Amino acid sequence: MNKQKFNPKVSIVIPVYNGSNYMRDAIDSALSQTYRNIEVIVVNDGSQDDGETEKIAKSYGKKIRYYWKENGGVASALNFGIRQMKGEYFSWLSHDDIYYPNKVERQIDYLRGNPDKNIILYADYDLVDKALSHLETVKLDHVKPEHFRYYITTQNALHGCTLLIPRSCFLDQGLFNESLKTTQDYERWFGLSGCYSFIHMREVLVQSRQHAQQGSVEMLGVALREINELYIAFVDSLSEQEIVAATNKSIGLSYLDIANSFRARGYYSAERHALKKSLACLSVKTVLRDRRLVAGAVKNIVLLPIYAFAKHGIGRGIDLMKKPAAALKKTVVSGNVERKFKRIYSLNFFGGVESKSGSGSDLEQTKCIRSMIPQLIEELQVKTLLDAPCGDFYWMREVDLKVEKYIGADIIPDLISINNTKYKTAHKEFIYKNIIKDPLPEVDLILCRDCLVHLTFDQAIKAIKNFKKSGSKYLLTTTFTGRSENVDLGNEIWRTLNLELPPFNLPKPKRIINEKCTEFDGIFKDKSLGLWALDDIKL
Repeated sequence: MNKQKFNPKVSIVIPVYNGSNYMRDAIDSALSQTYRNIEVIVVNDGSQDDGETEKIAKSYGKKIRYYWKENGGVASALNFGIRQMKGEYFSWLSHDDIYYPNKVERQIDYLRGNPDKNIILYADYDLVDKALSHLETVKLDHVKPEHFRYYITTQNALHGCTLLIPRSCFLDQGLFNESLKTTQDYERWFGLSGCYSFIHMREVLVQSRQHAQQGSVEMLGVALREINELYIAFVDSLSEQEIVAATNKSIGLSYLDIANSFRARGYYSAERHALKKSLACLSVKTVLRDRRLVAGAVKNIVLLPIYAFAKHGIGRGIDLMKKPAAALKKTVVSGNVERKFKRIYSLNFFGGVESKSGSGSDLEQTKCIRSMIPQLIEELQVKTLLDAPCGDFYWMREVDLKVEKYIGADIIPDLISINNTKYKTAHKEFIYKNIIKDPLPEVDLILCRDCLVHLTFDQAIKAIKNFKKSGSKYLLTTTFTGRSENVDLGNEIWRTLNLELPPFNLPKPKRIINEKCTEFDGIFKDKSLGLWALDDIKL
């Protein structure tokens, strides 16, 4: 085909729900594309904002094609837009993101120089805040198309709005799965990549706006379940041949790498699934031959069977390897609270490098609260502080606590003994307590960080009631302010909680200290310490 004659129409589809805050920027960026053979389709997914979204869309008149539909989620809005397309290529633009002016032109130029026009292009992008100030440039790994399915299984940096997709791909392989609320994009990319080549362009073409109202943030409870299920399906779909080709390792060690990638992102169910596959492939001979490599890959309790096998020999290793997933679940997730946390601590389940409480207790992740807590203590004129649970006192020992009495409480006897040996003074002591049921000392302020998230609804409510029963004045505890629902613990080891939502229904906190959490690519950036007067809490 003559390069100059390749001038396909590109359909830019903008799904939007209650998007009046940012959507004008998105539409303007679509209309400002230097490649002119485009159409802009805006799909209003049943917004409930007194017509504000519709008003903005209609203000563009015939410059865009505007549709309203009943609310059905992002996947349904995208599918609606694809069905309305007149273009040969599909380009998704979220209502809160922005295209650089040359986004479409650069991708069409690439296709003009490529004999295969039936490929899918993706690119790098900038992260910006809600005011469009630059935060970070995300430059993706340049992977071969044949390794793409492995790549999106072990990393989730791909941004759907950087893609340019031939419409024929959807006609051939189907549209987005509308039953998925947050993972419809990755599910479709994985499916399409089995038939079409995904080609990375080393160019920054999109601005991705980061803000607390993003759907993936608001629906994190749903997202975590969906993502775990999705990645389990990915692992099962990948052939051993394509995994080994991507890693240049044995299949057993490759599955171990996959498990570690899930662990690093907080997808624990998927991690256990990949681990089980790893253990099924790692023979006695392999582990003994590669014991240093295997042991070096161990990051947490989920990999304990391999570590024990390499470290302690065949007998113990085989015993641990019989039913790894079931054994680990029984070891850590099940059982009463005291037994569970003793095991978590003794086996370093959270894989903390600095602290056995996990990376959330390292000095980087506690930097903000280590400076803010002393200010709050001074403001509230706190004289006595109960830190429950206190853990290994790793980050708290760096806090300038100007209180008359600090009491660290924990459910693990060994921790209490060690802490008292190392840190006990006339103004500081550590005591063994179960916050759910044991009598607690009356203090001015109870700090309960990163604990209720590990308890069931019933256990967490009992703990809060126990705090009230102590006669203490204030409670400072972890809450995730951007979440729109709470889910019970189930078979997981933790999940996020917004304490202002059911079943807790706590009043608006008197103070919020955002922790500026950067763990797991920033998906917990709403993690905060909320301050409540215990008398104001009605449970």
